[in-house]
Amino acid sequence: MAARKGLLLTMLLVMGSLAGCASGFKATHDYDPAHDFSGHNSWAWISKNPMTVGATNRIPNPLLEPRIMAAIEANLTAKGFKMVDSPESADFVVAFTVGSREEIKVDTYPSMYGGYGYPRGWGGSYYGMGYGTETTVRQYQKGMLAVDIFDVAERMPMWHGVATKSITESDRKKMDETVEAAVSAVLGGFPPM
Repeated sequence: MAARKGLLLTMLLVMGSLAGCASGFKATHDYDPAHDFSGHNSWAWISKNPMTVGATNRIPNPLLEPRIMAAIEANLTAKGFKMVDSPESADFVVAFTVGSREEIKVDTYPSMYGGYGYPRGWGGSYYGMGYGTETTVRQYQKGMLAVDIFDVAERMPMWHGVATKSITESDRKKMDETVEAAVSAVLGGFPPM
């Protein structure tokens, strides 16, 4: 029986890892290694509005908060945690931060040109190859979702996860799917094993 539970747990971790990779979100996790996560069964939101807006160069979409809340609730419920109304009666509370920023990626790589009509060296030969460089510049928006989990009894942070991704127009058009993918990626490491 214990072997089956171990196998099931391993399969769930692998599936979670693959889902995080397939979504395009890159997730990192941190936690207090001295904290005992085994006694936590219930959770609540840290406040009525648990979303904080981090660094961003865009006005955040007010519809993000309820979408992220629903996705986090579904994810934690699937993991066996019970949501309660009052933070005081929960084992842990959850808060999250969203943010985005414009980034620029510059790539320079060698290129080759040549053939008939291109001079080569001082001799003026019109046959041959030459080398140069090409540079491409791409501007994109990088989105971020961070989830923070606090132990109620100790009133201390116990777990932190962040998911980031270059946000495309397709991601914006499929916002529910994007939010679910971000939450799955970021909560893929909770609770830590």
